[in-house]
Amino acid sequence: MTNEQIVSEIRNGYSVADNMQLLYESNLPLTKKFIKPFAAYEPMEDLLQESYFGLWKAVQHYETSENVRFMSYAEYWIRQSVQRYLEKCGSVVRIPSHTRQKIARYKKTVQELEQELSRIPTGKEIADRMGISVGLLPEMKIQMQGGSQFRYSIN
Repeated sequence: MTNEQIVSEIRNGYSVADNMQLLYESNLPLTKKFIKPFAAYEPMEDLLQESYFGLWKAVQHYETSENVRFMSYAEYWIRQSVQRYLEKCGSVVRIPSHTRQKIARYKKTVQELEQELSRIPTGKEIADRMGISVGLLPEMKIQMQGGSQFRYSIN
């Protein structure tokens, strides 16, 4: 039975628990591949359990009419589930995911500007590239753990 057929069985209410177990076990090697980048942060058993929840979400949202293979679609939900789990449990101080995204965007911007300019960029250059006011940079510094990754020159 294909993944798509198993998903159809689950969504139609036939042996939901058994079919979910079959779906999970038959795709375990691929699931492990999806979550391997996160293995350094939490035990693999925890990540696999969380990936099961992502697989369940994928089953709930999958549309067979879109001509997309189920596991291609499920990869998004599995990764998202694991990432959210790590965000909730990964640090002592919880940083909201939208703030983590801002920090990641900041880091990427600084890295790009450092490569282009061959120096540490100014706060104004960073703010201009990110489309934010310079006044928001100190707030971002506070949000970044320890502030040690916050780099820009005063000029």
